[in-house]
Amino acid sequence: MEVGRWYGLIEETTSTGQYANWKLTNMYDLGLDRDEAVAGALQLARTYQPKHPWSDRGRRIFEHGVDSWIVRVEGATSAHHFRLSLTRLISEHP
Repeated sequence: MEVGRWYGLIEETTSTGQYANWKLTNMYDLGLDRDEAVAGALQLARTYQPKHPWSDRGRRIFEHGVDSWIVRVEGATSAHHFRLSLTRLISEHP
C-alpha cells in the first residue's frame, strides 16, 4: 500500500441472524487521482456482489455522507446492505 492512494472500503455482514457479524470485507485500490477514485467507488456501488443476498434483483445506492454510500441489494427472498467508503491512506506503520 502506498500513502496518498485512494481506497474503496466495503463493510458488510458476514453471517445472518441474531449474531450477524459486521466487518470490513474488501479493500479496493482506486489510485491517486481523487476524481477517478470517486468514479471507481460509484462503479463498485453498482457492481459489487456482497455475500448476501445470493441473487441480486436490484439495488438502491444512498449517499451516506461525503464519500460514503449505503447500498441496499434486493434478493429473491430478502434484502441486505453494505457500506462503501472512499478513503485515502495517510499513514502506514510496519
